[in-house]
Amino acid sequence: MKVRKAVIPVAGFATRFLPACKSIPKCMLNIVDKPILQYLIDEASESGIEELVLIVGRKQEVIREYLSEDAELKKFLIKRGKENFIPDIANVSRGMKIHFVEENEAKGLGYAIYMAKDIIGEEPFAVMYGDVIFHGEEPCLLEIIKKYEELETAVIGLEQVSWDEVHKYGNLDGELISDGLFKVTSFVEKPEREEAKTNYAISDRHVLTPDIFDVLEKVKPSVGGEIQLTDGFNGIAKSGEGIHAYACKSKRFDAGDKLGLAKVTIAECLRRENIKGEMIEYIKGIKF
Repeated sequence: MKVRKAVIPVAGFATRFLPACKSIPKCMLNIVDKPILQYLIDEASESGIEELVLIVGRKQEVIREYLSEDAELKKFLIKRGKENFIPDIANVSRGMKIHFVEENEAKGLGYAIYMAKDIIGEEPFAVMYGDVIFHGEEPCLLEIIKKYEELETAVIGLEQVSWDEVHKYGNLDGELISDGLFKVTSFVEKPEREEAKTNYAISDRHVLTPDIFDVLEKVKPSVGGEIQLTDGFNGIAKSGEGIHAYACKSKRFDAGDKLGLAKVTIAECLRRENIKGEMIEYIKGIKF
């Protein structure tokens, strides 16, 4: 069955970005001239997604307003002879249907995904974490979707990290099938280095099958007192269908971290021909 829907959790207090995120959600922080959320929307659209489910929390009105039509702004642009900006603001949803689901309580990523159950129904669906950007020859999500279509099981995105960093992430144990592709035995949430089986960490793009909801319904709070999505993955791994994991070829930027947001802003500038040259000259001229 085609992957038509994607879930993006964008709730939370974003304490690492206070005071900015006192008034706006983290997903609305800008990278050059677009909010983080727009990069995710663009990636989803380029990957064939038709419907987005946004799991929202506080300050959600900012997101709703951004995704709404703005007739006043269009009139202003026309009046000032700036019609060239209209395509940028007229189709921010890229034609996808947008659903909003309000997270009534912060109980972890697993709980946030479970809240999309009624909209997802009995279809496979994608998960995109709301603060991570990928750069690659093709969208990272599309890479994951292609693996799902090939394998017909849930596919969890991976990233290879240094052994000194494995304790920061959900970690993989499994059989290496081919370059970057594993048949999963289990996942462990933030293991100590000596407990980790591999240095492959759970990344930020997945395709899940609807049986994840039955698993999440029974998952008990664990690390941090939260319902971990990792525990849901393990439930599928133990089932008859099994689960795979794949390290996509795209480069990952954690825009949910201050340094990561700065890095992806520079990387995005270097992808744009109209400002690339000036950015390179600026970087060369910085005195350390």
